[in-house]
Amino acid sequence: MISLNKDSKRAKSAGNAAVGLGGGVDEEFRGAVPGRSLALSTPKEFFRHYTVVLALIVTIVVFGILRPQTFLALSDVKTILTGQSALFALALTLTVALGAGEIDLSVGGALGFSSVLIAYLSAVRHISVPLSLAISLLVMLAVAAINSFLIVRIQVNGLIATLAMGTVLDGLSQAISNSSTIGNIPSRILKIMQGRFLGVGMPFWYAVLVGLIIWYVLHHMQSGRFLYFTGEGREAARLAGIRVNRIRTISLFVSALGAWFAGFILVGQTGAAQAGTGDPYLLPAYAATFLGAATIKPGRFNPVGTFVAVLLLAAGTTGLQLFGLTDWVTNVFDGAILIVAIGLATLVGR
Repeated sequence: MISLNKDSKRAKSAGNAAVGLGGGVDEEFRGAVPGRSLALSTPKEFFRHYTVVLALIVTIVVFGILRPQTFLALSDVKTILTGQSALFALALTLTVALGAGEIDLSVGGALGFSSVLIAYLSAVRHISVPLSLAISLLVMLAVAAINSFLIVRIQVNGLIATLAMGTVLDGLSQAISNSSTIGNIPSRILKIMQGRFLGVGMPFWYAVLVGLIIWYVLHHMQSGRFLYFTGEGREAARLAGIRVNRIRTISLFVSALGAWFAGFILVGQTGAAQAGTGDPYLLPAYAATFLGAATIKPGRFNPVGTFVAVLLLAAGTTGLQLFGLTDWVTNVFDGAILIVAIGLATLVGR
């Protein structure tokens, strides 16, 4: 009886802590945290919240001065936004998984696999586009189910499980495509992904819509606050009555859906698909999400910060390419940004 009373008090205490955190989050989302406006008026707090935004501005100004006729050309800006659409979609959905405390390293392989599978079904097997998309989506949901079963139910280390899954998907992509490029993508897919609005490709606007949905859910719905509670302390969230396992599972499904959608964007933009195309997106996606956690809402993975971070990565890599630097410089830049991002996110989180 005494033990039960102690457990009850412990759960109540954790629940009160979570409720207190929830109250703070509610106020934060409404912009009514006591002293917030005063805190942002100090240079230290301002830089703490907007370091990445300022870095983006500085990057644009520097490359704009050095390469004004190319870097600042409106057509080039539109091209950059359109070309980064797949990364936008992948990083924004990855923000959900990271917010719940899950690291999904299979998204790169999943992106490449979904693009190859869509191309194979529609261009090689000549299955209708809607059915091809539905089949590929169901396959990606099955991948998410396997990941969540291994990680959430069996409690396999998430890094190992998702890394292995990504490797499996890369191998399946090679098998399906026979290690060659699949072309002749149906025009219906190309029309969906190659249309333009305000001069910018439709995939960018699709990614913006995804980001707005994620932003609203995370910052204006109870389920979003529960997701953050889960990522910040699973045991406390569980004692507070939050269904932690369900939230973790849903977050893994969201990252898989993001990989599928990014693969769809990629095959529609390029008009072809081949194995391994998703691997180069893994590092920039994580660099963007961790860098985004160091801005806007420091210490917390948030879609607005991720969006700004993707723009910074795009501006930096584009500026370096305008100087005629080779591809290895881009890899060094992305890797260095990831190291800095993790360091900043960790320090700001503390």
